[in-house]
Amino acid sequence: MQFGPEFDALIARFGSTPSSPIALAVSGGSDSFGLLALAHDWHKRTKRPLLVLTVNHNLRPEAAAEAEHVKQRAEALGHTHQTLDWQTPRASQNAARAARYRLLASAARAAGAACLLTGHTFDDVVETALIRRRRGIRDASIAGPALTAPLPVWPEGRSQTLIRPLIHTDRDSIRAQLRTAGWDWIEDPSNDTQVFERVRVRQFLTRHPRLRAVARAFVATLQTQRVDELQHISQALEEVLVDPDGLIDTGQAELSDTVLKILTRCASGSEQDPRGHAVRALRKNLRETGQRKTLGGAWFQRTDTGFRIGRDPAIQAHETKVDQSGTFDGRYFHAADGNLPVREERAFLVRATGPCGHHWREIISDRLQHIAACYQTPLINPVQR
Repeated sequence: MQFGPEFDALIARFGSTPSSPIALAVSGGSDSFGLLALAHDWHKRTKRPLLVLTVNHNLRPEAAAEAEHVKQRAEALGHTHQTLDWQTPRASQNAARAARYRLLASAARAAGAACLLTGHTFDDVVETALIRRRRGIRDASIAGPALTAPLPVWPEGRSQTLIRPLIHTDRDSIRAQLRTAGWDWIEDPSNDTQVFERVRVRQFLTRHPRLRAVARAFVATLQTQRVDELQHISQALEEVLVDPDGLIDTGQAELSDTVLKILTRCASGSEQDPRGHAVRALRKNLRETGQRKTLGGAWFQRTDTGFRIGRDPAIQAHETKVDQSGTFDGRYFHAADGNLPVREERAFLVRATGPCGHHWREIISDRLQHIAACYQTPLINPVQR
């Protein structure tokens, strides 16, 4: 296996500056070491620098030694390595995931890397699909994670793309190639802890190979079906307009529930989607032109063609108004060429939710365009056999 032309196309699309590094999240498990091995071979062909990042969650005493093992492997291959320590560890998978991506996003941005690669495999996709199915999700969206996506933290992950080049490759193939190359890997003991739902699903599939084959075929079909859905979402996002003051006008864009969730997230400057039932209630209760309601930290006002959307002024502003990258409330960026209208000239409902001064520009449109670009990525396989 090797990274082929389709991988080259992904990197050219989302990380086009040849001198900037490509960041890799490598824990030392078989999936991430498989990613490192493939990326190293690609590096030898392209000379593109790699930045290997390992997160130490400080939840297990052996984690530091595992990070050191990854460091030795990466540096032996000639690549820069950084260990990122989670300073406030909590025994929660959701908290660990959020902390991990924030650390990875910050390190990648500091190094100038626009792309972060992770070792998610097709096995991970199947497990996620079954978990979502058990939770009542029935549409093609259960076939996640996707090949490309914005980093799932905001604003730390602004303009950075998460690429999962192994999501069409199974774990057994990766391990076979590592064995052939003489690579060992770390077995995380939490992968056998049945307290986690994913572990229980994985062990169930291992015990029932025929059901595993059926599940894999089912998810592969869903992945194909999801392409059309994502294309429609992408087209709708491209039709949305954003004023210089940060107000969103949907115009005549086709507004599915998923599109409304994305618009809510971007208008509020957050990283959280509203719940599906809340989106459906908004549709039901907001029918007359001029009528206004709030949802997920944003307000929606019905227009003749769709909605006008802004940040809900009644919600307490984000605790840190201006972050280290120069963004305000996840919606504006400080820039010398900023074109934000002075406060008196802004729409009434955004005067209380924007920064002072006019040397700012909205980044809501950038965020929407980035999401659309990720959704436009076709169902390709970056791994060439």
